[in-house]
Amino acid sequence: MTATRWTLILLLTTGAAAGSWVFMSREPVALPAATAAARGASPLGLPLSPAAASEPAASAAMRAPAPVVASSASAPRIGSEGYGPHIERAQAGSDAAAAWEAIQWLRNCTTTEARRYSFEQVRAQGIEPEMMTQLMVEVDAEARRCQTVTARHQALLPELAARAMRAGVPEAAAAYANTVFPGGLTPSQRQEVADALRRDARAGDVRSLLGAAQANEAWGLSDAERLAFLAAYGQTPGHGSTGLNVKLYAEQGAIRLQAPPTPEQLVAAKLAGQQIVEPARANAQP
Repeated sequence: MTATRWTLILLLTTGAAAGSWVFMSREPVALPAATAAARGASPLGLPLSPAAASEPAASAAMRAPAPVVASSASAPRIGSEGYGPHIERAQAGSDAAAAWEAIQWLRNCTTTEARRYSFEQVRAQGIEPEMMTQLMVEVDAEARRCQTVTARHQALLPELAARAMRAGVPEAAAAYANTVFPGGLTPSQRQEVADALRRDARAGDVRSLLGAAQANEAWGLSDAERLAFLAAYGQTPGHGSTGLNVKLYAEQGAIRLQAPPTPEQLVAAKLAGQQIVEPARANAQP
């Protein structure tokens, strides 16, 4: 795939994908009554097994991120059954990688119409018509796979995201934070999410940096932290040599701060961002 194709895809789909997370963050996820009744007192409202419920240290153990173990089999080939049954299997299992893959399917299924419309509009302007036609064919195929995805599957998002978050899957904490309301969780549950947001962002994961920077202030991340994460995001590849204008982003409300950042805060954020990005760059080098 050429660089031009990747650039066009990124420009056309990023907004739609981001919009899906914004939408989900504005609407509470209604769980089926049977599922809600099964929820125990575990962090983030996930059901505890009988053994875990009887152990006082269970909640502390669940907060420790477990390593992500890749599925023994390759990603399933999706046929006429669509995504629905595969999402259900991911929810019934314990594989964090499968849970995260299911989240991607759910996210993509909320943006198929928007993506197709974008491709159609670009093609109508005579820009890369063959490429846009192919992308429309691909998104139509995905829309067919999404036909078996129901509201019941969408309601599994918090559970799937929490599982992936606890396993340390990058971006999963931001995904979880955008599927629930902070006010609906206990202080300890909010702390668990905040810690995971920090963990993923400090590791230098690009999407996690942006997710943590734009996180609802109710999660407890300070202005200084979110400015640093935004500055780090601006220093990642794709933002040119000058990086992202943190001050402009803050002024435009891309991140909600308790007060406009001072020049001193912006300088500190830039330095803190460098401390996040430089180790990640070093680790990425062969």
